[in-house]
Amino acid sequence: MKIAQRAAALVVCVSLAAACSGERDGASGDAGAKASPTHALSTVAPPPAAPSPAPQKNSPPADTSSESGEKSTWVALSPRWKQVRSAPLRDASRLVDVVATGPDAAWAVGFHDGAEDDEGRPVMQRWNGRTWSKVALPPLSGPGGFDATGPDDIWFAGDAEVAHWDGRRWAVHRPFGIAEDKHFSDVSVHNGRALLIGSDASGSFIVSGEDGKFAFQFPGRSGAFHAISHRAGHAWVVGAKSRESCAGLTPMVLHSRQKHSSWEELRLPDIPGGSLRAVTQISPTDVWAIGEITNGGGNAHEGDPSCPDTYETAEDQPTTPLVLHWDGRAWRQMTVPPAKGSLTGVTAFGPDDVWVSGHESVVLHFNGRKWTAESAFGRGTVKAIAAIPGTKDLWAVGAIDEWTDEGEDFVLRRDGRGPRDGG
Repeated sequence: MKIAQRAAALVVCVSLAAACSGERDGASGDAGAKASPTHALSTVAPPPAAPSPAPQKNSPPADTSSESGEKSTWVALSPRWKQVRSAPLRDASRLVDVVATGPDAAWAVGFHDGAEDDEGRPVMQRWNGRTWSKVALPPLSGPGGFDATGPDDIWFAGDAEVAHWDGRRWAVHRPFGIAEDKHFSDVSVHNGRALLIGSDASGSFIVSGEDGKFAFQFPGRSGAFHAISHRAGHAWVVGAKSRESCAGLTPMVLHSRQKHSSWEELRLPDIPGGSLRAVTQISPTDVWAIGEITNGGGNAHEGDPSCPDTYETAEDQPTTPLVLHWDGRAWRQMTVPPAKGSLTGVTAFGPDDVWVSGHESVVLHFNGRKWTAESAFGRGTVKAIAAIPGTKDLWAVGAIDEWTDEGEDFVLRRDGRGPRDGG
């Protein structure tokens, strides 16, 4: 799962249009790997978690202004979404990722004690079926990704460290030794094996970790790796790369099978300004990747040292949502309800039950035939969304007034019982 970073704070507006279409593409590519030693730093046992307050109903404001002051086209607030109180956090707090492994087991991560120009300190919370409570983290240099398969298998990637919780204590490793120029951006865990993505001054890389040992893989692809997901013998990395002649960005997807020792870059539609931020696999022939299209073309320098930084940042440019779907043969671009804005997270219960989160707390649903949109909170940004196994419920986390000193985190839950509104 990806911990969102402040590389490009996107200012968006949301409007409504209902349609679903596709464009075609194909596949090609390959790459190699090599091993490197790991350096264990420490083990840290967390103190007992404190209980958090009981659930409460959400109460969004009457207007639908974005945090930038721009007006958004109104999207109906769904009564299915309710706010659930998280563990108390310090000022300038925000939650950016959430993972659920069952009705009584979920984890959310983010920051608190921050400021407008400082992300703050990493924080983790756990849901035990009744309340959210804080989980003690080992000291890490910064955020880089998070994933969990259960209470005895949690991975948290710092800026250059990797922390693994085995149910008793945190073990912290520095896969790069004393190197300081390498930084993780995401981690995905399956069957006891972690795959991590990151970057340094020369480009992006992939690291696999198991039993405290790490192997380094350099796919040889220029571009930025933003998110990774792997299960059932397949792994997917999504991000963006420079277009020909450094003419802005276009989306990028890498795919690997089994031991993940080689990677192929799949052919995608050429989407100027496109960048993918999250990915989920329902099956090897049913994969969803989401992000945004920066209408000014995007930053050509992102993840590609060979291209000059000749573009404005996404913060200064309007964006539209981007959804790509893999059907086992080709990646196709889908048309989704909001005509403007960025998408932040994706999860699914199955092929006919896909959920995507976005800015302005808009959540999109695909029922196998069409897309619908609903508002989860009425304000703020839903940063991540997670299906709850064994139910039809959803967790969502985010923040109000993100990137300000008054930033405040929130946790939402959607009741999926009964006939669904909007789809």
